Amino acid sequence: MRIVTAAFAAVVAAVTAGSALAAAAEPVAAQERARGLLDPPPMDDSPGMRVYAASCAECHSGQRTVRAPGLTTLGAMTPRAVLSSLEGGRMRRHGEDLTADERRAVAEWLTGDTLVETRLPSSAFCASAPSEEGVVHWSGWGGGAGETGFADAARAGLTAADLPNLELAWAFGFPDVSQVRSKPAVVDDRVIVGSAYGEVYSIDLESGCVHWVFAGDAAVRGAIAIGDGPDGGQSAFFADFRTNVYAIDATSGALHWRAVAGTHADHVVTGSVTVHEGRVFVPLSSMEIISAGDPAYECCTSSGGVAAFSAETGEPLWEFQTVADEPRHVGENEAGTRLFAPSGAPVWSSPTVDAARGLLYIGTGENYTRPTTGGSDAITALDMETGEARWTFQGRQDDAWNMSCLSPRFQNCPAPTGPDHDFGMAPIIVTAEDGSQLLIAGQKSGMVWALDPDSDGELVWARRVGTGSSLGGIHWGLASDGRRAYVPNVDNPFAIISDPRSGESTQMNAGDPPTPGVYALELAGGEVLWHAPPDPSVCQDRAGCMPFFSPAPTAIEGAVLAGSLDGHMRAFSTEDGSVLWDVDTAREFETVNGVPGRGGAIDGPGPVVARGYILVNSGYDLFSQMPGNLLLAWRVRR
Repeated sequence: MRIVTAAFAAVVAAVTAGSALAAAAEPVAAQERARGLLDPPPMDDSPGMRVYAASCAECHSGQRTVRAPGLTTLGAMTPRAVLSSLEGGRMRRHGEDLTADERRAVAEWLTGDTLVETRLPSSAFCASAPSEEGVVHWSGWGGGAGETGFADAARAGLTAADLPNLELAWAFGFPDVSQVRSKPAVVDDRVIVGSAYGEVYSIDLESGCVHWVFAGDAAVRGAIAIGDGPDGGQSAFFADFRTNVYAIDATSGALHWRAVAGTHADHVVTGSVTVHEGRVFVPLSSMEIISAGDPAYECCTSSGGVAAFSAETGEPLWEFQTVADEPRHVGENEAGTRLFAPSGAPVWSSPTVDAARGLLYIGTGENYTRPTTGGSDAITALDMETGEARWTFQGRQDDAWNMSCLSPRFQNCPAPTGPDHDFGMAPIIVTAEDGSQLLIAGQKSGMVWALDPDSDGELVWARRVGTGSSLGGIHWGLASDGRRAYVPNVDNPFAIISDPRSGESTQMNAGDPPTPGVYALELAGGEVLWHAPPDPSVCQDRAGCMPFFSPAPTAIEGAVLAGSLDGHMRAFSTEDGSVLWDVDTAREFETVNGVPGRGGAIDGPGPVVARGYILVNSGYDLFSQMPGNLLLAWRVRR
């Protein structure tokens, strides 16, 4: 399917012609090239410069992609953010080869700042204690049952008619961070949200003051889920990047228990936990996708999966691996390093509970090595009691890829190279107005799939809304109000993968123009009802700006709210796609907690709408996007 509106034809022309839009949308490469920042760093002989030149420059200077941000993007981060990435984040494998002094030196050299840890002032904390217990208004990735991302008027506290009357209630600044990725839970008058350094905050919904702070061990990237805890009261459940799983008291922040989900050295948690009837389900992905960029790394031996724990005690119940077979030695690369397969098929997103059928749905990513498996780029249904697979629908066969495929040395890159077309989002269970149900999921290929949950995932319909890329297509999710499905399509032209050996595109539909924007699909057959393209003018003269819709959306009655990599949060009419509300978050804000605040790209989770508030994360520095450190709250003007 090809949809190219007149409005978007200008976007395509601008991108392909290398205009100002292309300079802005390209991962700041044009700006860096103009400033000479793609050349080797100045030879100031500082320790940080020497570390960068020896260990970092190959990927972050010269021949690089949106997966490896350049010096401009790195320089916009805080030293603590760079250090955190090297010690426990995406660059942990590379950071292990450096000493503590070297990691600190390169973090300070890249950012031009001294490493400090900002602490909240006493004025940021509430004068009174939070309420005991309370009604859960939003929990987990999609807000509740089916993970549809829809909040009706009773739960949301507002509808499309209220959007013109919104005002900013408060802005909360996360200290020292350059991205905001955790999705808040809302329990009565409290917002519970994680941060890039492992802190979990309980914030007053009305004023933005802080009730308590819990310190985890690593970044909390996923949503906070609320459920019954060990004492019968409400607990907040979440996992950090290092696969630690936590249950803390939702009122006081006291720790009930902590467990470890990862069973492989490179396992990480990038998605959100799901809680249901005394069980906590934890998605497992892996940083082997990055480790593979090192020719000396024996790639690859990890499998994606899901681990289940008792919500009461933290006791492990079962683990499902997406790659069932044990990895075996399959050869050596050109450096003489042993290679292993099968591997990969990570679970980047949140599992979805189907209580009526006793099933848990997951989406998986590509294999890291060959041979590939039938569980990659797939939707799989698991038995919630046992963790056994009931059925699998594979959206793309034979997709093998890792970060070595972006390196000039690519010794660990599988041949042929796949397009990296994961299911990066959580599947959603949609109940139509006639009572029928569909399981709907979007893929980074630009495909939307509707499956029959009563017929072992039999395909009902499929709809292509874009050309896709390694960053989407459909990247983080879609939403439905039971009338339509609302689908953000990225179609980032700068994230399309080519086979490093042949130079040919790995896309299934290479040559088709990108068609980014927000789409409304009817549920019966997936027909496109309307398409709202991006506004390229927003990115003029804004470094690192990309006019693409990547994050998950949220639907309310009459409107779908969709953030963009250009920093705007927009609300579109569910009837015709017209813009009902548009606010630019990529600017400085005065924060309620005294931390200097600036918004940036909006990516990852969709906004939370509850009790008349719209909560929006702003700032996302991965993939050369605009950094930021804000949680923003809007409400109807009083």
